[in-house]
Amino acid sequence: MDGHSQDRVDEHRAAILLGIPESELRRYSQLSGLGHIESDSNGQKKLIFTYEELRRICLLVAQSPK
Repeated sequence: MDGHSQDRVDEHRAAILLGIPESELRRYSQLSGLGHIESDSNGQKKLIFTYEELRRICLLVAQSPK
């Protein structure tokens, strides 16, 4: 695994780290424009986040009313 891969987190892992469902993570991603689509080695598209993007989404989640 190269250093570039270690700086990125897929949607499933990001949801676990933030403690929110993947559907909610996708909603915050769409609302904020954070995260991006990358193709893996099999050509499948995945939603990927940097740790900085996760930090920003975490702030959005914390500020949103429940």
